[in-house]
Amino acid sequence: MTNVDTTLSANGAERRLKEFGIELPVPPEPFGTYAEAVQTGNLLFLTGMLPTEGRQATFTGRIGAEIDLEGGRQAARLAALNALAVARQHLGSLDKVTRIVRLGVSVATAGDVKDQPKVADGASELLQQIFGKEKNPSRLVYGVASLPLGATVELEIIFEVDGAPVRNPTLYRTMQIDGLSIFYREAGPKDAPTMLLLHGLPSSSRMFEPLFARLSDRYHLVAPDYPGFGHSDCPDQKAFAYTFDHYAEIMHHFAEALGLSRYTLYMQDYGGPVGFRMALAHPERIEALIVQDAVAHNEGLGANWKARRAFWADRAANESTLRTNLLSLATTRTRHVGSDPGVERYDPDLWTDEFAFLTQPGQADIQTDLFYDYRTNVDAYPKWQAWMREQQPRLLVLWGKYDLSFELSEPEAYRRDVPNAEVHVLDAGHFALDTAADQIAQLVRGFMK
Repeated sequence: MTNVDTTLSANGAERRLKEFGIELPVPPEPFGTYAEAVQTGNLLFLTGMLPTEGRQATFTGRIGAEIDLEGGRQAARLAALNALAVARQHLGSLDKVTRIVRLGVSVATAGDVKDQPKVADGASELLQQIFGKEKNPSRLVYGVASLPLGATVELEIIFEVDGAPVRNPTLYRTMQIDGLSIFYREAGPKDAPTMLLLHGLPSSSRMFEPLFARLSDRYHLVAPDYPGFGHSDCPDQKAFAYTFDHYAEIMHHFAEALGLSRYTLYMQDYGGPVGFRMALAHPERIEALIVQDAVAHNEGLGANWKARRAFWADRAANESTLRTNLLSLATTRTRHVGSDPGVERYDPDLWTDEFAFLTQPGQADIQTDLFYDYRTNVDAYPKWQAWMREQQPRLLVLWGKYDLSFELSEPEAYRRDVPNAEVHVLDAGHFALDTAADQIAQLVRGFMK
């Protein structure tokens, strides 16, 4: 679903739509393998637009036989409304249209009918009403024997537009799941292949914004915040179990509530433990796996995990040390920069924003509880590995070579389980999207084909 900017300019198309009480229909979906709109430079080309509602042609038949002139005019008007709906979906606002360059109208005709221009006026008059006479297009009108779906008319429109297209901009939503408000980001066409993106510590779905900007033209992207993270509810840890089992259960219910029956799981950091639990519980829902700096093998946890393993062994004696090791500003920065010598590539807001989140009341307790439960992930690694060896899922592994959180041997450990896995070590850190978003988007596109 596309976020539509219907802010009204003084004399713009959006204002005229409102003044005339014209409500655009839901943009029609393609009837085949093609795009409804393609922009090159400042020209927007629309595919042939029919007088449809849903998947059916509302006006069918030939002028001079099955349908009269007035019916033909109404058919042309409806096709034009569909065209405007598609243009708005692509551009975000019809106020971005600076000119209608060309209008082509094909009219299904019987016998010696010569009224095709009058039929075409049903579309031309609507466009003039919305955009003004000064934007009237050049026009070609054809009489044809038949059209797709038996429709009476088909329009072809070329718009001149101002600025770049809004490519399925991100929507920011909440949904009630198990009594909690779960925040999520969503972008892209809902009938496209779906990616469910699961974030890491101490980030949120915000970490995936670079991918949303690069992939939402072709994929349906959904990225939730876990309870206690981002903009989702943050219940008291005394009343809510902050465990990876519980997170996986809530994410299952979230996916079900959104109607996501089949998807690719994109898992980063904490997203790995959540995602693997989801995959093992419902393997039939998993189209493919994309792993970005998330561990599924004990050897992937390096020297940095010595204090963390001690915390698992004796929580009371080691909790203070763990909080410094896991939640300090220095650690929060290191999670992004790692050992990358090119520190200037990183926006410091990345870690200062996350640290501000970690210092909110109750967050230290929540994150400590959740990390104490991380030991259950290590215990589950053999099950995840066995599942991968047995199922041989389609697998893309993306790894930042400057990641100090995990060992650089981990990407190849995945290949031992899934020999056909696609593995890429990137010039990036633990949050590889910080500096390698273009490369990752390109690799994801190639993998998803």
